[in-house]
Amino acid sequence: MSQANVNEWQNALLKQVDQLIELAKTRLPAKNKPTVRGPDYWQRFAKHHYVRAAALMKEGQGFEAAKHFRRAALFGHSKAMLYLGQMFMQGRDLPHSIFHACCWLTLAENAGEEGASELLQSLVHQLTAKQLNSARRLAAERFEQLCDASFDTHGL
Repeated sequence: MSQANVNEWQNALLKQVDQLIELAKTRLPAKNKPTVRGPDYWQRFAKHHYVRAAALMKEGQGFEAAKHFRRAALFGHSKAMLYLGQMFMQGRDLPHSIFHACCWLTLAENAGEEGASELLQSLVHQLTAKQLNSARRLAAERFEQLCDASFDTHGL
């Protein structure tokens, strides 16, 4: 076989391989492309937990409601952050904890929730400087968790 024939044969073979690859791409199930689910996607879950929490509160199941408020808050629901802060502040259905109230109210305030600033100002004087710094640090860590959770990446 001459060199010209070998080159023609190789080119024909490469062309067939390319055609097979294209055919396989159309017939084989597509590999899942990575999807990034942003805040809009996760707001559905936040709203679901918030509504569930509100229903549980009406039924007098405050502790169970707090679980759903927490889930909603961790999905970025600012009103749920506010209610969690109030529940810790009042010791209603949750242990009385100014520290945890400060954390959740800080997040609610930063999320733009009305009323959070006034509640926060009413309780910061009850914390030592060290406790206040720790509560703010915890709020910052929760914010990081919230950001990581609300931009869940699948397939990467």
